[in-house]
Amino acid sequence: MYDKKLKGSVMTVLAALCLLGSAWGAEPAVAQRVETRTLSLSPASEPVPVMKYRLLPRYLDQKPGNAALFYYSAAALLPDEKSDELRKKIDDWLDLPVEQLPRAEVAEALTSYANCFHYIKLAAQRKHCQWDMPLEDGYALQLPALSVYRQMAMAMQLKIRLLITDGETDQALEMLQQGLYMGKGIAQGPTVIQGLVGTAISALMLREVEGLMQTADAPNLYWALTALPTPLIDMYPSLEHEREVLFIELPLLRNIETESMSPAQASAAVALLVKDMQALGARLDNGPFAGLLPTAWVMMHYFAAKAHLAQRGFSREQIEAMPAAQAVLIYQKQEYFDMLDGMFKWFTVPYHQAQAQLQASEQAFDAHNETKGIRANLFGFLLPALSRIAFLEARLDRHIALLRTVEAMRLHAADHSGELPAALADVNLVPIPTDPVTGQAFVYKRTDARNARLEAPLAPAEKKKRPVYELTMRP
Repeated sequence: MYDKKLKGSVMTVLAALCLLGSAWGAEPAVAQRVETRTLSLSPASEPVPVMKYRLLPRYLDQKPGNAALFYYSAAALLPDEKSDELRKKIDDWLDLPVEQLPRAEVAEALTSYANCFHYIKLAAQRKHCQWDMPLEDGYALQLPALSVYRQMAMAMQLKIRLLITDGETDQALEMLQQGLYMGKGIAQGPTVIQGLVGTAISALMLREVEGLMQTADAPNLYWALTALPTPLIDMYPSLEHEREVLFIELPLLRNIETESMSPAQASAAVALLVKDMQALGARLDNGPFAGLLPTAWVMMHYFAAKAHLAQRGFSREQIEAMPAAQAVLIYQKQEYFDMLDGMFKWFTVPYHQAQAQLQASEQAFDAHNETKGIRANLFGFLLPALSRIAFLEARLDRHIALLRTVEAMRLHAADHSGELPAALADVNLVPIPTDPVTGQAFVYKRTDARNARLEAPLAPAEKKKRPVYELTMRP
C-alpha cells in the first residue's frame, strides 16, 4: 500500500519529477523545439444552458465525506497479477490511434481496473480530500503508493478514448471529471511530491479533453475550462510543509534564538542534525573530518556565526555566553531561511512575474554555497527546486488556457460561417486568455480561413517541448 519511505525535500521533488513523465513529450536537446499537435475541429456554439458541461464534479453530486479513503481503496484494488506487464501494454496502447487498438484485449485489460474505477468514481462524489498523514513523523513520513495513481490515470485515459470513439460523450466527460478531481485530490496531500503527481495526472486528463474536442458533435467546453480553478493545482500548501518540516524533525530549531541551552544540549542537536542530513543522502562522512564531523562542523562555522549574530542584534555578552554549537545552528538556520523565504515569497504572485526572481535567487544561493566550499550551508541540501515547481504549476494552467483558446476558435467559427479568426483580437464573443507561463499573448497565425497555428511563447524555463496546435476547422 505504501512505497518505500522517501525522505527530504530535495529527494521527494526529484522523485516526483521522474514520476511526472511528460504530457508534452520527452526532454529535447534544444529548448526551442516544439511538439506539434494536429486538431481537426468543428464549429460549436455555447451549450444551452451555457454551464451545462463541467470538468469537475457538480456541487449537488457530492456528499460529505473524505475522498482520500476511496483513493486508498482504489490503490489496494489495483490488479497485482502481471501488473507491470499490464501497465506496459496500456502505455503502448496510448501511443496508438484508437482504430488500431486490439479492442477485445483492451476491454479485458480495462475490466481488471473496474474496481479501481468504481472507487475513483465514489471518491469524486465526496466533498473533500484529506489524507490525514502523520506530519509529526517529519522526514520519516511515509507516502501513499503514488505511482499506482498515475497508472490508474493512464487506464482512465484509455477508457475515455474508447468512450469518445463510441460516441459516449457524457460518460467520457464523467470520467474526465473523476480524473481531474483525483489529480486535485492527490495534490492536496501535504508533500510536494503529491502535488507534482497530482499535476501529472491532471495533465493526462487534459490530453483527453483534446480528443473530445475533435469529435464531430463535440460540445463547446470553453466555459467548462474557464470554470476550472486557477491555479488548477495549488502547490503553495505543500511547499509550506516543505518549509516547516525541518522544525518538525528538529523542534528546538524553531525558537533556538531564545532557548537557553547547555553545551551538551547544543552539541547533541548538532549531532542529530548531521545524522539526519546523512540519512537524507548528504555526503558528510568523507574527508579529514570523518568521525569528528559534528565538532568539526561547529569549528568551521563558529567565527562566521559570531559575526552573523552580531549583525542580527545579539550583544557581545549573549554571543560569548552561548554554546558554540547553538551559535552555529542559529547562523545556519537563519541564513538558510533568509534565502528560502527570498524565493518562497514569489509563489504569492503570478508565475510570469516571479520566474526571473526565482531563478536568480536559486542561482545566488548556489553561487553563495559554491564559494564557501566545505563551509557551505548544511541546510542548503534541503532547498527544493522552487523555480521548477512553480513552472510545472504554471505549465498546467497554460494547457488549460490553450484549450480555452481553441474552444474560443470554435465559438468564433460557429458565428462566422465556419471560418477561423484572422487574429486573436478578432474574437469578441469571449475573452482570450494570456499565457500563464510568460504573461504574453499566445502566438496565432492563420494560413487560410480554415487552418491556423496556435502556440505558446518561448519561456526561459521551458525544458520540455513547447506545445503547438495546428488547427483545422471542418466545414
